[in-house]
Amino acid sequence: MTSSPGSPGNPPTGLAGATAAVAQVRDLLRGGLVAATLTPFRPDGTVARSAVAPYAAALVDAGARGLAVGAHTGRGVHLPADDLTFLVRECGQATGAPVVAGLSLPAGTGSPDDLVALGARLRDAGARALLVSPVPYADRAATVGLHVRLGEEVGLPLVAFVLYERASRLQYDVGTLTELLALPWVCGVKLALLDDAMACQDLLEAATAAAPEALVFTGEDRMYGPSLMWGAQAALLGIAAALPAWSAAVLDSWTRGDLPEFVRASARLDALARLTFREPMEGYVQRMAWVAAWQGLLPADVAFDPYAPPLPAGERATLLERLDALAG
Repeated sequence: MTSSPGSPGNPPTGLAGATAAVAQVRDLLRGGLVAATLTPFRPDGTVARSAVAPYAAALVDAGARGLAVGAHTGRGVHLPADDLTFLVRECGQATGAPVVAGLSLPAGTGSPDDLVALGARLRDAGARALLVSPVPYADRAATVGLHVRLGEEVGLPLVAFVLYERASRLQYDVGTLTELLALPWVCGVKLALLDDAMACQDLLEAATAAAPEALVFTGEDRMYGPSLMWGAQAALLGIAAALPAWSAAVLDSWTRGDLPEFVRASARLDALARLTFREPMEGYVQRMAWVAAWQGLLPADVAFDPYAPPLPAGERATLLERLDALAG
């Protein structure tokens, strides 16, 4: 069987290849939910590999059209290359869904060469696109140059990632995003501004004006419904790692124009987001893991984030009690 352009094992080349691969990813994911997956960890910090395939399958069965593996929610910046490539391959093989692989560099370590090499490994593991996190403290020229290299040398569609400053140490401005969206390998952008509604609106407007065909993902767990109303065309969400059906219900009702259901579904998810995306903010991954275990997506013994900050005693019990009330 001959692979199609942009499929795993047959990376496209040149401008024609970029155009075809980018168009495929846009068609696959526009209007759909991509769950930014958790990574199942054991208490000793190792990846619980046996839990990955059933977890990925459960997310897709519950409404995720694609999976973003090793992104911020999945602690990809902390994962060894072998674990990250395993996760990409396992999620793709277990579900058949398109996998968007997270690509990130810890502050003060590594180099663009390392990211290009890792991107090639993730491509060979089956990734259909790369979610490219900002390189901390890089300037605009270096940021654009990295995306150029990834496109030309790895040959996968790229999703630029506008991540709030505290988490990324480099929140892209309108000018940087506009330059990135002009590149042939950049298929779209994920916006995750946390609580900055004005920046989200400005970047959404700039993205759709600069590249009307670009795929604009909302990653706004605390502004999910509003960001769809502001113009986002798809969702790539951390909250979907634990409640994919609730997340899909918001997007699907908005897409089909069912406004009463959209208001109901959005209010329910907003109530959960207020419980999980709160200070200490980096605790959201552990909170999502607790929710995923409550939902039956992950076994409780691997619903663990080894990189979580200390959380208040009793927070898990309070969160699950509120979840029971919301689900009822």
